[in-house]
Order: sequence, then C-alpha cells, then structure tokens
Amino acid sequence: MSKTIINGSNDFFDVGGSDGDVMYSFTGLCGLTKDSVLRGKTVNLSDMYDIMLDDVREFLFGGEFVSIIDKKRECMSTIVNKYTCNKHGISMECVYNKIQGNLTVTGMTTDILFNELKVKYGITAIDWMYLYDNVANFYTNDVDILEYMGNRLLSNDIHEYFVTEYNLRTMGVVKNVKQCIRTNVSVDVSRNLIKIEWNNGGSKEIHLSEFVKSYKQWWRAATRSKTKKRGDIRDYDVLLNGRSVTEVFPVYCPVFSNLRLNYTGIDFDGKNNIRKCSEIAGYSDKGETWSFASIDRIDSSKGYSYDNISIISHYANALKNVGNIDQLRILLRYMDEQNSYF
Repeated sequence: MSKTIINGSNDFFDVGGSDGDVMYSFTGLCGLTKDSVLRGKTVNLSDMYDIMLDDVREFLFGGEFVSIIDKKRECMSTIVNKYTCNKHGISMECVYNKIQGNLTVTGMTTDILFNELKVKYGITAIDWMYLYDNVANFYTNDVDILEYMGNRLLSNDIHEYFVTEYNLRTMGVVKNVKQCIRTNVSVDVSRNLIKIEWNNGGSKEIHLSEFVKSYKQWWRAATRSKTKKRGDIRDYDVLLNGRSVTEVFPVYCPVFSNLRLNYTGIDFDGKNNIRKCSEIAGYSDKGETWSFASIDRIDSSKGYSYDNISIISHYANALKNVGNIDQLRILLRYMDEQNSYF
C-alpha cells in the first residue's frame, strides 16, 4: 500500500514512516466522527498513534483531565476516547484496535491505556498516584500500580498508628474471582485486590476504592448510608467550615481519652476489641486501645445536621445509644449504689 501525505500542516497526517508501520485506508465509517477529515484517506496509523499518545499524556497529566472528570462522572478511558475523537476525528480505542489487528474490538480499558503510556514513556505508578490523588473515581487492575499505591496509602496519618503498633503492611496483590449473573448467564469476574497483614495474624484483601486515603474520603463513606439519613451533612467543606482537620476529626475519643479513633475501616482485633474497650475506657492507668470512629448526634432527638454532630468512638456511641440522659442517670445511680457496698 502506498503512503500518502494527507495534510502536511497536521503532524499526525505526515506519513513519512518506515517498514513495519501500519497503513490504513479509511473507507466507509471506520469508527470516524461525522466530519472527520480522515474519510476516504490512507494514513500511517503508527505515526498517528504516536502523536495521539503524546496528546493523551499531556491531557491526563497536564491538569485538563483532572479538571473535568468529576463533572462528567465517566471513566478515564471513556473520557480519553472522547478527547481523541474531538482532536483527531477518531478514538484512541479505534486506532489501537486497527494497529493491533484485532478483528473483534477490544475496549480501551484504563489498564490498556496505562500500559501503552508505560511502554512508550516509561510512566510508572508514581505518575498514576497524581491522578488517584486528584480524582474521585480511579480504577486499575495493574499489579504494580496497586502495590505501589497500597504502600503509599499506608504511609498517611490515618494508618500511621496501626502501621507502628500492629505492623500493618502490604503483602502484594492477589487475584479475586467471583461469580455474578449478567443477563441470566453466570460469569466469573476477576479483579486484583491489595493484600495487607498485621502482626496478630490478621489479614485483609482490600479493593483500591475501599482504602481510606483521607478524612474526606472517610467522611463521604460514613455519610453515604441512606437508612441513617445523613445525606444532608455530606459536604466536607461545609463540615470543616474553616476549622482544621484535627479539630473536626480527633485522634482520641472525646468521651474516653484513651480510646484512639480508627478511621481505617480495618478491624485489627475482631470481637476482642469490644472487650478491650470495656476494660480500658475510663481508666487512665490501663493504657490505650482503639475503637472505630463514628458520627454522633449531640442531641439524639434531632436529625443529622452540621451543628448537631461530632466524631466519637463507636464504643462510646453504643453506650450512649442505650438510653436517654434520664435513663443513663438512673443507671449511673444504680451502679454507684452497688459500688458503695464494697
């Protein structure tokens, strides 16, 4: 097939390639946009794809992608395909499949995109951490990226205490396969999970989306429950209202100062944790333990509002929920009377 220069003013139309380049004649639709200048032309797809990758790298890491993804509520690969369609008249997915010689279309997944950029530019997991830190939805099944992110996430202040006290650590990535029903057909769905362990023999396999990376993420997850009607307090910035993170999210329970709050979502002790809390809470000479952080309504007769909530331990919250103030006073009087006999 002869090489044809379509338009010398556009770099990706310049055919000056070498042996092994993929030449393609665009006859018919061929995955083109309605007004694409590629219609009826023969182009060097290899050169075009190289230019497309350059543009995609700048799009992803130059700030433009980060500024639009949360507004669009679409996955990364979908947005990238739309971007390349607008700029080149054809999607990256379409060009990728033609270069690969795929007779059946392979969807441009996030991990295919990651691999293409890694092969050409040597982009590593640290580059993808930039995207993960700046977008609400980030998905990858890439083992290297997942393991890197797991280690990075364990270094944040939410996990710091448990890394030290429990030797919390990542142990690599494991494949998780589960069966689900799609259109009345059972299929196996595979995904990679980050495996973590700690020193009492405990372990857990965590999906990247379940890893708590910040207090903001913890807050969004804690207020997601529809049954508890917390939707009106989901706005993190309104919650802070100019206050520092430590003012809103205490390290220790405000009720029992020797119960450290656990924002990780990881249960290090199982049912034993309730017993530990019972033994230690209220006794300053018995050291400290942890309890999951929870949202407490200051006045339980009212709903959830920014001025009617605080963060306390789940243990203290459970005690408080046993009864109202008058009932707790009666219980306290009874306990005092019983203790007076000893």
